[in-house]
Amino acid sequence: MLHRTLTFAGLDKAYWTEEDLVIPDGYRVITMEMTTVSPGTELGGVRSGRPNQPGYIMTGRDEQGRRCFVFPTMAESSGAHCNVRALSPQSLLLPLPDELPLECAGFLRFINIGMHAYNNQGVLPMRMAVIGLGPVGNIAAQIGRVLGCDVIGVDPSPNRRRIANACGITTTLSPDDFTQIDNTLDFVIDTVAGSTTLTAAAKALKEGGACSMVGIVKDGPLTAYALCKQIWNKNLLFRSGWEMKNPMALTERNLQRGVQWLMDGHVHITPLLNGVVKADLGAITAAYQKLSNDPENNFCYAIDWR
Repeated sequence: MLHRTLTFAGLDKAYWTEEDLVIPDGYRVITMEMTTVSPGTELGGVRSGRPNQPGYIMTGRDEQGRRCFVFPTMAESSGAHCNVRALSPQSLLLPLPDELPLECAGFLRFINIGMHAYNNQGVLPMRMAVIGLGPVGNIAAQIGRVLGCDVIGVDPSPNRRRIANACGITTTLSPDDFTQIDNTLDFVIDTVAGSTTLTAAAKALKEGGACSMVGIVKDGPLTAYALCKQIWNKNLLFRSGWEMKNPMALTERNLQRGVQWLMDGHVHITPLLNGVVKADLGAITAAYQKLSNDPENNFCYAIDWR
């Protein structure tokens, strides 16, 4: 069986890498049906210009023809945009109901990322904010709403704020307006994790508040003193928001809850999916370029391998 994988060497150069599929003992074979492009994580590698096989969000069928969402181990979290995969027993295959559209299933990964931040909270926050309203931040804010929290969404893009409003996040602010909040919030989820957002989070949090750094922390002018002084003065907690720190059993529970939310319409994803493209190099490249060049109006694309 031929294993055909999408490969990039820069944003404008995509090609197929082909090799015979090797199936080690104990591995499961998944025939891919739909994969989802994660604009934050994948674009960085694609833009580098080095040969790169992006993709870690996949939905397919196992050898028995059962639909499943794949949550791969770290070692198997690349090269998901392909026609077929062999996966180790350590990767999670979550059964999917037939009623759940495949293009929706990819958003389970973003739900799990959002849920990880709440899993670490001993008590659910009353008042909170989510900084960054891309796919991950939008869904993290929706989860807060579903859990009964009073949620503020923060993003510089008026369009992203409007889309968050359409998804049920009634209060949205620009970063400038958010910096006016002082000693008020119980919890902040920061999907950007840059100097300005971490500073704003520390200022907005009240005594004993917590920040989950979902975004990969970026270098910048923020000094350790400036942030740690706030942490020390207000007894704040800043912790990793990396969902791969979860044990797989907790991840499975998050995903099962996400399936139910999607089926019940509690989490809205239609405004976040800009399109489904066929597994054609031209269509895929165009989708990646839209995500890179116009992030205000492009959130997410799915690739249909059927």
